[in-house]
Amino acid sequence: MWEVVAGEVAKVLAAGVLGSVKDVVSKRLARRHGAQDLELLIADEDRTAVAVRELMEADPEFAEHLRGVLALGTGARDTGVVPGAPAHFVDREAERSAAAGPGVRVISGRRGSGKSALVCRLAVDLRERYPDSQVYVDLADYRTDAVLRRSDVAARVLEQLGVAKGEQAAGTAELWAQYRSVTSRLRFLLALDNAESVTDVRELVPPSPSSLVLVTSIRQTDDLLAEYPESPIELSALAPGDAVELLESVAGVAVTGAERQAAFELAELCDRMPFALRLAGARVHKRLRRVPDAMASVVADFRRTGVLGGVDVIAEAFEQTFTELSPDAAELCVLLASHPGPDFTGAGASAVLGSEAGDALDELTDAGFLAPTGTGRQKLFNLVREGARRRGTSDVAVERALEFHRDQAVGADYAAGMDRLRCYEPLSGLNTDFEGRQPLDWVEDAREVYGALAREAHLRGRDVELGQICGALEILMLNRGHHRLFVEINRWGILSAERLGDPALLARILSQQGRTYFLLHEFARASPLLERALGLARELDNPGLLASVLEFSGRFHEEQRLLPAAIGFLAEAVRLDRAMADAGRRGLGIHTRMQANMLVKAGQAREAFPLLDESWANTADDRNRGRVLMVRARALSAVGHFDDAEAAVQQAWGLIAGSGATQYTTEFEELLGELAFGRRDLAAAYEHWRRAWQQYFDAGHPREAELRQRLNWR
Repeated sequence: MWEVVAGEVAKVLAAGVLGSVKDVVSKRLARRHGAQDLELLIADEDRTAVAVRELMEADPEFAEHLRGVLALGTGARDTGVVPGAPAHFVDREAERSAAAGPGVRVISGRRGSGKSALVCRLAVDLRERYPDSQVYVDLADYRTDAVLRRSDVAARVLEQLGVAKGEQAAGTAELWAQYRSVTSRLRFLLALDNAESVTDVRELVPPSPSSLVLVTSIRQTDDLLAEYPESPIELSALAPGDAVELLESVAGVAVTGAERQAAFELAELCDRMPFALRLAGARVHKRLRRVPDAMASVVADFRRTGVLGGVDVIAEAFEQTFTELSPDAAELCVLLASHPGPDFTGAGASAVLGSEAGDALDELTDAGFLAPTGTGRQKLFNLVREGARRRGTSDVAVERALEFHRDQAVGADYAAGMDRLRCYEPLSGLNTDFEGRQPLDWVEDAREVYGALAREAHLRGRDVELGQICGALEILMLNRGHHRLFVEINRWGILSAERLGDPALLARILSQQGRTYFLLHEFARASPLLERALGLARELDNPGLLASVLEFSGRFHEEQRLLPAAIGFLAEAVRLDRAMADAGRRGLGIHTRMQANMLVKAGQAREAFPLLDESWANTADDRNRGRVLMVRARALSAVGHFDDAEAAVQQAWGLIAGSGATQYTTEFEELLGELAFGRRDLAAAYEHWRRAWQQYFDAGHPREAELRQRLNWR
């Protein structure tokens, strides 16, 4: 039960770091094993983990206290985002009580029964009981062709728990190790909405018994029940009085009080299903403007149309409400039902409508058609989307969404700078609307829409537009990650580039796909893609593209510590950059720095200095100049010039911090530790490495193991 948490404690003890964890555990271990044996025990991490686990299982109160001490460094408090609970939530007292304790609770019920609303209500109820965070993920948003991208879900959970994207492990296995490490220390609520099977959930369940996982599913599948048999919750109808109370909250107190019998009849017609009651209540509230007995009038309408239960009420209420929408709102509803991806923004809605959509969105909100998301994006309720699709799908919506999001992606790419290598067809006269946000932030929030659009674009033969999207989104992947999603986007992009017959675009997307795979440490998949890209690039008269593919090929070999081959690829890229003169200057600044870094790793530091001089002369921005200085510091340290190396580090820190970049703090601590160790200032080396280790440990990053070994050199 406490295995993973005990393993985390063993890491802290093995690192030899003084602090509250060591204080709490060492005394208890000493009492059980004796003070003389304690040092030998802590030196053996596996034995320590077993001993700590025994302590925790023997004393659950101590176990929970120790988990809380571990959680203090993670920084996860109040970082999660859960959609707000409905303003009027009634009943479900028994279910709320049954779901409160830690563990996994599977909440099932037919659509419209209020599963998601219950989850959101519980997140509010239990905030103090699970203080580290409340995290919500709609698994439906992470499905590609019915396959759940579980690693993307894990990355999203880590992000909501306070582990920034730049601190997340790149490789798939390393990411899951990080996920288990971080989630084992926290007491948090995790809501996984719209699960379809136990395989959707199993890996995401935190490995400690302190957290609560709420899983919603349309039905209690056999595999979910077998895996999580404790207190399954199946939502049935609301109690009659509670159903009328919910109806009253939407229709109004006066009409419900005046037509009490009709209210109970309407509640029964709705099968006392929350979503049906809300739609029926909205019908009553709207009819108050025209007829005196609005409740009875709605009941009569439903009976006349043959309504037999809640599902029929939802369908009929949708149809009746839809017919009363303004032409713009009705058109927008149908268009949004065909909008690719899980959600949209106001600007996106205006794009698919072809005109300003603010009033139409307000009307859809008043009609109860839009679901809360907890973010600035919006979405149709699933049942509303289905009702709108019964009126037909809209190719216009897909085409307009494609062009709008293509323009947004290209606009964000151009905003990041015009000196980057681009192989897609350029655009001019862009009309973008980032709605007051930074362009890259807007595009990042729309990433799941881009995932859905890639497939639609290829299937519709919009190969040029998909090439533009793939090329423009490179800037997002380079700065924000989301590698697994980009594997899917680039997969469609490769097919479109092949059909388009554009070898430069194809080589670029192939090389980006290869880069993505080697960053995920899936080298067998990366290799043929890079080889094909390199073959295409060598046949083209495009030295900038060839240099870029050579860079990725060099990085591919560097990631596998095949340094001679890596250096060879970068050396060829540098020769091409030099031959391009001014056109190759940006690439020359990057590639000489990379080649120099590889030479330092290969023990050839003296050969790196001319390359670093050349890199400095061809690098303009402060952040990359700071990175040049960091490589120079490593080279200087390797040849024993520690004072000069430290001066280079301090200068690098000033440039990088001044540029606003924050992701290099841990790297600086590591490097300063190396310099101190080289000068034999062991106390300073220990302190720098301790800080670096603590940052890696708090983020659950696999590199903490390497730093832990350094801390134990004494």
